Amino acid sequence: MNRQEKNRLTQQRIIKAFIQLVSEKGFNNLTVSNITRTAKLSRGTFYIYYLDKYDVLEKIESDLMTNMENLMQTNMDKTVTWIDDVNNNKLSAELDTNSPYRSFIQSFDFLDKNRFILKTLLSKNGDSQFVYKLRNVIDKQIDKHYKNIFKSGHEVIPSDYTHDLLISSLISIIGHWIEKENPESPAEIAEILIHSRILAAYQLKS
Repeated sequence: MNRQEKNRLTQQRIIKAFIQLVSEKGFNNLTVSNITRTAKLSRGTFYIYYLDKYDVLEKIESDLMTNMENLMQTNMDKTVTWIDDVNNNKLSAELDTNSPYRSFIQSFDFLDKNRFILKTLLSKNGDSQFVYKLRNVIDKQIDKHYKNIFKSGHEVIPSDYTHDLLISSLISIIGHWIEKENPESPAEIAEILIHSRILAAYQLKS
């Protein structure tokens, strides 16, 4: 095993121990000693990679947000392309790489693989600010593509409310899905999301 791989595995052990302890004890109640004892590592090893427990939290959240932002960028681009298709044929084309359906599945695959981490961070034991950080990532991407998604036309309600409704809906669906004991598959939740939320907000303009 080379050094790079060893470093990666050590960091994974620290992160796994950290998330386990946040879930069990709450972030405010855990210590570096708790983390190193659970991870079966020395304090010296911990400090090679992290400054303290706050640094572990920041790096976990930063990595999640970066990946989600990249996935949302792809999703929004493809959704705009799909909306511009007057026949809307791409929604049902699961194998079409330009389909928002397929790209949303990729996003929910990522969320599903990180379900325990996300559920822990969003819980009362986690980071009370995490939901706002998640909202900020979604807000940033929606805002970036807003003019392309919401074409000019008659406003049923003011655009700032449309914008907020879309973001709140996305956050609500993600949070509800993450919390479910028997959640739908990434493909099923992607279809629910596209049919019930993205289009509902888009159709608020006519």
